[in-house]
Amino acid sequence: MRSAARHLVPPALLLLAACGAPGPSIPAEEAVTVPAGGEVVVWVEASRYLAAPVLTMFSEQTGIVVKATYREDSPDGFFDRVRVEAGAGRADLFWGSSSLSAVGLARAGLAVAFRPSGSRPIPSQYRDRQFRWIGFAVDPRVIIFNHDLVSRDEAPLSVDDLTEGRWAGRAAVARAAEGPAAFQAAAILARRGDQSGRRFYEEIAAAGNRVVATDGEVRRLVVAGEVAWGIVNLDQAICAKRQADPVSIHFPDRVGPGAVIVPHTAVLLRGGPNPAQARGLFGYLFGTETAWQVGQNDCAMMSLLPVVAMGIPKPEWVPLLGAVNIMPVDNEAVYDAWVRNAAFLAAWGAAPSGG
Repeated sequence: MRSAARHLVPPALLLLAACGAPGPSIPAEEAVTVPAGGEVVVWVEASRYLAAPVLTMFSEQTGIVVKATYREDSPDGFFDRVRVEAGAGRADLFWGSSSLSAVGLARAGLAVAFRPSGSRPIPSQYRDRQFRWIGFAVDPRVIIFNHDLVSRDEAPLSVDDLTEGRWAGRAAVARAAEGPAAFQAAAILARRGDQSGRRFYEEIAAAGNRVVATDGEVRRLVVAGEVAWGIVNLDQAICAKRQADPVSIHFPDRVGPGAVIVPHTAVLLRGGPNPAQARGLFGYLFGTETAWQVGQNDCAMMSLLPVVAMGIPKPEWVPLLGAVNIMPVDNEAVYDAWVRNAAFLAAWGAAPSGG
C-alpha cells in the first residue's frame, strides 16, 4: 500500500530532494534563433486550455511540429515519465504549472541552464538562480466570491478569513496535494513554519470549509451559491467573469503577507533530441506573441514581461502584476517545505469535506 507521501510526490520528485549537487555557473545571455522546421517534444504540466493556444501559435508561425504530452491526459505517473524520457534523451522541454516541478527537475540534474535574452525582464522571484528554469507567466491565487450573496465592501480579503471571522467555514478550497494549490500551501508553510502552517490548514478544515478536488469545483460551488467564496487560480476567476458568472475577484492580503503568485515555468531538458527547436520554443515563451496570447485567453494569465512598456495589447480584464501586493518567496525553500510536509498535505486533501 503506497504511503500518502508517495501519493503526493512521485518517486521522480521525492528523489530530487536528495539531489542537491551544485549546478552550473550562470550562463551567458543568448539571442535565440528559431530554426525553420523540425519538431520539438514538450511535456506539459499546465492545463491544455492555457498551453495549447501558445504551442499551436508557435507551430503555425515557425513550421516546427510540437509533440506535446499533457499531464491532464495521463496524470498517473506523469512526473516519473518525464524523468524517464528526459533521462533517456527523448524530451526537449517541460512547461510547469508552478516552480515545484521545475525545482525538482533542476535538482535531479535534468535541466539545462539557459538564459535567452527575452527573459531579461523576469524578476528574480520567478526564476532559478542558475537559470535552470525561468517563469514566463504567472497565475496568482485569488479570492472569488458570489456577488449575489456577498457585497464587495464586505467580502473576505485574506486567506485568514478561512479560519476566523464572519467568513470562516463559508468557503471552498482545492486539495493541497498537487499543482498550484500545493504551491500555495508550501509557500504558506515556508513562511509560517511547518508547525504553524499545518495548524492553519487543520483549522481550514475544522472550520467547515469545503475541501474539494480542483479549482474548477471551487468555482462551480461559488457560482452556484453553495458557498459564499473560495480560492482559485486567476485563470479560473477570469474565465468565470468572462462567462458572466456572478463572481467578483479580490487579490488576497493586500495589507500583510501578500498574494501567492504561482509561476508557469520553462525548463530546457538535458540531452533532448531537438536542441535548436527546443531553444527556439523556450525563447518564444519570452516573446511578445506569448505575452499577448496568455492575456487574450478567456481564462487568462499574466505575462511576466512588461506588456505596457513593450506596447503589447492587454485586455481590460487582465490586471497588472505591479498593482498586486506579492508574497515574497524563495522557491527552493518552498520546494523543501513541500517535500517535508508531503504526508501531511496528502492526508489533508485525501477526501473532500462536506462543509
